[in-house]
Amino acid sequence: MNQEFKNYIAVSWDKVLSNKEDILKLFEELDLQDLDDIQIISRTYSQDNRLIMLITANKTNSPRKIIIDATSGIPTWQQFINVTYDDGKSTDVKVILYGKDYEGFSFDLPAGGIFDLSNLVKRNNKCGVETYLVKGVAVDHNSQKALNTCFIEEEPADADIDKKLKLPQKIEIQKAEFWAGYYYPNWEMQGGELIDADDDITGDWNPGYSLYNGLSTKAVWNSDGFFIDLIGEPDSEAIKWIWTNRKSLFDNAYPDCSIDLKSEDNKPYAISVKVLDIPIEELIKMEPKNKWEYGEVVYGEEHKFSSIADNVIEDFDEENKASKKTAVA
Repeated sequence: MNQEFKNYIAVSWDKVLSNKEDILKLFEELDLQDLDDIQIISRTYSQDNRLIMLITANKTNSPRKIIIDATSGIPTWQQFINVTYDDGKSTDVKVILYGKDYEGFSFDLPAGGIFDLSNLVKRNNKCGVETYLVKGVAVDHNSQKALNTCFIEEEPADADIDKKLKLPQKIEIQKAEFWAGYYYPNWEMQGGELIDADDDITGDWNPGYSLYNGLSTKAVWNSDGFFIDLIGEPDSEAIKWIWTNRKSLFDNAYPDCSIDLKSEDNKPYAISVKVLDIPIEELIKMEPKNKWEYGEVVYGEEHKFSSIADNVIEDFDEENKASKKTAVA
């Protein structure tokens, strides 16, 4: 990023929360009452044009530390991760400010949107982590950003604290960012349902397909790389037959990939293809453009793998039927 663009980023935010009066007005809109002695500790700009502010204030002689992470675009996973785990880790109040509910699709934009961020912020508040999701940033005709009247999308008052619910570790959110933010939009473009505010967005993301004959596929990206498995019950006759008689179809489709027969207690249950050697930790550090590309790759490889699986299962069925007819005769 060149210095001229860095300067543009800094100038373009000059009218937003640049003094204590503006900050106090924002706090009043968020119903953060009885705050005084407001001090701006830092005011910095991220590489993707976000304003990040750390502020201290007193509430009845009790110190409060507040982070504001603002974008003129859609709210992003990066903002959430920053206010929850990075710059805002030790803050008492976390504010995600944004400008748009929707934005034109672009491989250069970080993953996010109102549905994903509402879900994440709601979970934070259920865990007792005081977090606000607020629409209020506008851009005027001079490309200067400004703070409008705020609309609070999510706030602590919207969620009941669940003492049994634990705040996910940062790595869990980073993994979910890829699956929900970069992979799942491929499903949405094909008519898939949008993520709801009450869905378990940080849950176990191992997508796959239920096939027939008790078999299924599962895609897993972990520290060893990206894998797709064809899975059956322990000692599955289908898995054993496919491995013995149709492994060549997987070899041909994945010529440079390792293909293994998974067993438990010497009972085969899955055929596993290692599609990519890239560890999940390396994927997490990539730029949005690369994550979008890999989200599309995963989606495509799932369909390719499932097509092969459908064919080999059909072959197994036909072989089974032929064997039974021979046995009866």
